[in-house]
This record gives sequence, C-alpha cells and structure tokens, in this order.
Amino acid sequence: RSRRRACRGRESPAASREYAFRLPRPDEVRAAAREASQQIAQQLDSAAAQSRRLERSTEDLANERNRADASSRGDQDKALTFAAAQRAQQVAKDQQGMIDQAEALQRQLEELQRAAEAAGASDPEWQRQLDDIRRQLDHALTPELRQKLGELQRALRDLDADRTREALQDLKAQQQQLREALERSRELFRRAAIEGDLANLHAEAKELQDQQRQWDRQVAAADSGRAAQTEQLLADRADSLGAALEHLGDQVQQEGREAAMDQAARQARDAAQQMRQASRQVRSGQRQEAQQSGQQAEQKLGALPEDLQEQRDQMQAQWRSEVTGQLDAALQEMSRLTSSQLDVAEGYRRGESAGSLRQREGEVTEGTQRVLDQLRDASGKNALVSPQLGLNLAMAQAQMKGALDALGAATPNFREGGDRAEAAVDALNAVSQQLLRSRSDVGGAQSGSGMQEAMERMSQLAQQQQGVSQGAQSLLPMPGQGQGSPQMQGLAAQQRAIAEQLERLRAGGQSPGAGQLADEARDLARRLEAGRLDRATVERQDRLFHRMLDAGRTLQGQQEDQQKERTSTGASGDSVRLPPALRARLADGEGRLRMPSWEELQRFAPEERRLVVDYFRRLAVTP
Repeated sequence: RSRRRACRGRESPAASREYAFRLPRPDEVRAAAREASQQIAQQLDSAAAQSRRLERSTEDLANERNRADASSRGDQDKALTFAAAQRAQQVAKDQQGMIDQAEALQRQLEELQRAAEAAGASDPEWQRQLDDIRRQLDHALTPELRQKLGELQRALRDLDADRTREALQDLKAQQQQLREALERSRELFRRAAIEGDLANLHAEAKELQDQQRQWDRQVAAADSGRAAQTEQLLADRADSLGAALEHLGDQVQQEGREAAMDQAARQARDAAQQMRQASRQVRSGQRQEAQQSGQQAEQKLGALPEDLQEQRDQMQAQWRSEVTGQLDAALQEMSRLTSSQLDVAEGYRRGESAGSLRQREGEVTEGTQRVLDQLRDASGKNALVSPQLGLNLAMAQAQMKGALDALGAATPNFREGGDRAEAAVDALNAVSQQLLRSRSDVGGAQSGSGMQEAMERMSQLAQQQQGVSQGAQSLLPMPGQGQGSPQMQGLAAQQRAIAEQLERLRAGGQSPGAGQLADEARDLARRLEAGRLDRATVERQDRLFHRMLDAGRTLQGQQEDQQKERTSTGASGDSVRLPPALRARLADGEGRLRMPSWEELQRFAPEERRLVVDYFRRLAVTP
C-alpha cells in the first residue's frame, strides 16, 4: 500500500515497509543447537586450559613470595617490589577474566536450553545434563573466590608483601576448585553434546524418512514444479544430515565409533543423491521414475534412525562400563589402603618406631592421592559419581598429615598420632561406603552420563514427603496419638528415611540445597519420635514438601500448568508487614535495611549466600 504525506511543505510519495517473519524449521533449530553446543565445548576447553595456566602462575608467584619473605632482613625488605606487584596484578586481572568467562558460559548454557526447549527440539536427558554442568560452574563461582580476589587487590593497592603472599595462597585454593569444576564440566558437556547430537540426528533422520514416504505417495498427482522443489529441499536436508554425521564421527573417535558414523553418513548422502534424481525426473515429467527414485531414497533412510538409536544405546552402555570399571578399581584399592591404614593405627598403639610409621603412613597417603585422581576423572564422566568423594578423601589425607605431624615433634606424640590414624581409618571407610553407592547408582542408570536418574530423585522424595505430611495431618485432631503410637512412629520412620535420602543427594553433589532440606527433615523426624505433633509441625512438613517440590522443578525444568489460568496482583502500600522485633534486627541505627554480615552468611551454602545477598539488595532498592 502507498500513501502521500506532507514533508517540509511539499508532498512526496512514501510506502509503508513490509516485514516478513519466517519461523525456523525443526531441522534448522536442531542444526543451530548443534552449532551452539560446539561453540560452548570449545569455550569450555579454552577456559579449562586457561584456568590451569592461571593456577600455575599463582602458585609460582606465591612460592616466590615465600622465598622472598624467608630471606628478607628488616622492614625495608618487606615492601612489595614493582615487578612482583605487576605480576600479582596480572594474576588478579586474569582471575577476574576467568570469573567473567565462567559466568558467560553459564548464560550461554541457559540460552541454549531455553532456545531448544522453546523450539521443542531438546531431549529431556540432554536438558538435565546441561543443568548439572551449570550447577558445577555455579558451585565453583563461590563468594569465597571473589572475596580472596578482593583481598589480593586490596593488598596490592597497599603494596603489602605479607598480605599479598597470604592472599595468593588463599586464592590458589579457590582457583583449584574452579579448575576442577571446569574440567569436570568440560568432559560432562562433551558426553552430553554427543548424546544430544545423536538424539537430534535420530529425530532428523526419522522426520526425513516420514516426509520422503509422504512425497512418494503424493508425487503421482502433485504439481510437478512444487514436487520437484520439495524433493530438492529434502535432498539438501539429507546432505546436511550426512555432514553432521561425519562431524559427529570425528568427535567420537576415542569412543571407537567413527566407522559407524561414517557408514551412517554415507547412507544419508546416498539418499540425497536419489532425492535429487527424483527431483529432476519429476520436473521433466517422469513421475513413475521419480516415484521409484524416491522409494529408493526412503529405503536408504529406512534403517538409519534405528541405527543411530542403537549407536546411542551402545555408547551409553560403554560409558557406564568405563565408569563402573574405574569405581571397581577404586574400591579394590580403597580396601587395601584401609587395611594398611588400620595396621598403621595399631602400630601407633604398639609403640612402633617413628621412622617405620612415617614410611608406612606416607605410602598410604600416596595411595589415597592416586585414588583421588581416579575419582576426579570418573566424576567428570558420570554425574552419579559424587564429587563429595574427593572431599572425604582429602579429609582422610588431612588426618594422615596430622598423624605425621605428631611424629615430627621433638618428642613424638604416639597417642595423638594414633587418634589421627584411627580417624583416617574412619574417613576411608566412609569413602568406601560412598563408592559402593555411586557404583550401584552408575550400574543401574539408563543414561550414559547418569543425569536422568540423578535429577528425578528430588521430585520422587517430594512426593514421599507429601504422603508423610498428609499422614501427620490426619493424626493431628486424634487424641492419644503420643510417643508410643504405632502410627506416629511409622510416620517418624518415614520422615527419617526421607532425611537420609536427602543427605545422600547432598553428599552426591546432585542437589546443592539438599543439605538444609535433610536437616529440616531430620528435625521433624525427631519431633515425631518424641510424640510432639502439633499444628506447627504439620505446617513445617507442608513447607518442606513445597521446598522439595520447587527444588525438583528447578533441577528438571519448570513445567507449566496448561489448565490453570495464572493471575497476578500488584503490590499495595500495606503489602509488607514486619513484626517490630524482626524489623529491629533487619534495620541499622538509622532505620535503613542492613545487609547480612559475613558471619551471618557463613552458615549457608555458597549458592544460598548468593540468593540471600541478592534478596537483600532487591529490598534495599525497593521504594
């Protein structure tokens, strides 16, 4: 349409703009998701390599400061030299860059999930795997990391050599945590990307096969020009499918499945050739020949979807077998190390020579380090291998170091050394129990990376909690349901079982907030065991159920209720009502909102601290 309008006193013709909106086809969305996955994988590789280099630089600089402080004589030598300050400032700058890069990766993963979910082209298991990777990065980006970086920056501004050395040492420990999370996320993402690509390519092959079958049925009576164009588009998609399968073959070389991917790629390209021939034939009026060529293309694609699904199943089984083999080897080694550590502990009690004890304790410590390296590698291949295993092994190593320190005194303290050695035995036994659980979880999983099973547990526990809450509510008005009541004790046992399963989720690192939920469930179990069932207890159980339900939805992706109409109401002036005692605790001397102190935040987990701080910041800017 056109119209005339006045412009600076004269009329000039003008035409309204036309806008054309084109929604991408499902195959285009899948191709975009594969490309985005490849970019994120490259960035994870780069971030992990950069993190290793940064950690080495920080360690070297911290060691140099230690040597400089040890050789310094007098206060004039305590000042930070210009060259050392420049190097430390570069470390601080690089660390800030690493934090920004990790946060950007988190945002890219979220965008990838949202884009694929909005297009209906994402595999549920793939979504869960991406959730785990994002949580790994979130766990590494702790307030402690930013705090240590801030301490280093302040020490550099003051040119304080002692504080710079301490800040570098503290920062290195936080850098190690970030590096391990990046390396674990990189391997998990690699496997998740392969599984996701196989699922998407399976869907693409199946869709191509169905559309080719439909074309074969309709070509005899269809318009020749339109039919030729449609078949050419299918040929282009088959070529793209073949190229994607070839690229996937390059990615799975180390899995030993490159030949299978190459064969699948040849099938797709052969089908594309038949489709092009059918397009030319129908354009020239040879409908019968075109139909035969189309049917041959359909046959080329016939077994491809099933072959891709079989390849995915076999790869998942191979990954599970690989991880279970690593866990079996770790279990065998842990059994040997625990027996050796028990002998060492008895040696302390027998008064064995300090030299012999040092040697044997050192051998056990070296063995635990080898197991620790094995478990870190396994945890990067399957999400059901608990990262907490590494922390527990580190605790055992700390007890062994304490035992050795007791022997290193001027007068060896065999009693303290024996206590530490026995504590190390207990820690090693706990690791073995966790290993058995992880081994059972991985062996019984359906997916290759274990994400589907890990993410479903919280929702299942929420349903169990709902049953306990309803049972307690049904007992509330009944008299005589005290401590000895069978119904009450049954509910208490169920509540304690839920607490134990939540604790396992926390220990497995699969749900960051499971620890607090476990504490609440355990406290409710104690109240029920003591017969203290009242309205407040029932309300706490109901709140726990909703918190667990929200946690499960957060992990698995929020599912909207399509039947319920959602409404919202705006806030009014009397929406916020705080008791005077609570208002006094939250406000400072001038009546303004007070941010929580570090001592108050320290009892929360890192991700919970971030939520609390963000909540108070929002309150502070609210008029």
